[in-house]
Amino acid sequence: MAPARGTRPLVPLACAIAALVAAGCSARPTYPKERLVGSLEALLVEEHLTSTVRLVDETLAVHVDYPRALVQEGGQVGFGPAFDEATRKALPAIHRVLLSTDADIRFYVILLSDPETPGVYLTMVRYFDDIRQLDVHKIDTPEFFARTIWELNYVGEAPVTLEQYVPRGIQLPEFLSWQLARRIQQRLTEELQASGLASVGRCGGNFLDGEFAFTLDVTPTAAGPLDEATIQQVFHASTGVVAEVLSGYQFHAFETVRLTHPATGRNLVLPKTHLDVFR
Repeated sequence: MAPARGTRPLVPLACAIAALVAAGCSARPTYPKERLVGSLEALLVEEHLTSTVRLVDETLAVHVDYPRALVQEGGQVGFGPAFDEATRKALPAIHRVLLSTDADIRFYVILLSDPETPGVYLTMVRYFDDIRQLDVHKIDTPEFFARTIWELNYVGEAPVTLEQYVPRGIQLPEFLSWQLARRIQQRLTEELQASGLASVGRCGGNFLDGEFAFTLDVTPTAAGPLDEATIQQVFHASTGVVAEVLSGYQFHAFETVRLTHPATGRNLVLPKTHLDVFR
């Protein structure tokens, strides 16, 4: 018979809750650090993926070799018909391990190759905290993909190993410099190239001694130099991207930002205290 209303015992219920909390706190991770590499390799084998896994410092690196994932035609490299299938198999396994391990992993790198297209590699780099931010809706899906580094290259037919490709762990400042260079290039392309004001090439970025440095490959589409208004737009748009992204990451461990426009030899150097006006 159930106890009368108001007489339900509270002590056993409190003990049960305490036991559940204690069990949750003491439970071992599903993929402990010492077995992480082997566990992930086993999961990828279950997905019929040919892969190798490397854990270096706070970076997890995974090489997946998948037929028809990439393609090379006429000197151009791109995604093959099986690209979506390869990523659909690899990414859930990687995320499953990352979300259930005691290893302190801040970044993961996927190196995707295709046995039918030797020498072509796709690199994808993600900051693990961005996945958490997406999960709790602090960033949306377009921003999440904007924060992902994608690099598609032909590097020659000699095989590349993970030890060669990821010799050390990735640090947040260098990841931000890579991301910012690509986002600056995208912004300049949208603002200048689409309207015919200028031609935008590959922008570069690095972080050294407390300074983010970016090269802005913007050249005229017609004879003659860029006009002053366009040059100012190049610097203003680039600075806006830097201010927005660094603010989004709440990253303050730098002193200056240097923007260089090689076509004119002009530089803009800003201390971090001046970036807020561009947000």
